[in-house]
Amino acid sequence: MINLKVKCPDCKYKFDIDNNEYDDGDYLSCPDCNLELAIELDDFGKLKVKTSKEKELDELEEFDEYFED
Repeated sequence: MINLKVKCPDCKYKFDIDNNEYDDGDYLSCPDCNLELAIELDDFGKLKVKTSKEKELDELEEFDEYFED
């Protein structure tokens, strides 16, 4: 079991998650404020969390970039 320390982008609460339980695209809730968070892998393969709204905005930007070319 590999614990990863994450911080909620909204309430700044720090908590541990098991790195082996979550994959890119999974969702979890902040234990303090219950905000839905999305798990993402960065370019270096490290897990990070974003709010579900941030994830949706990123996906829309990628969609727009795809059709701009």
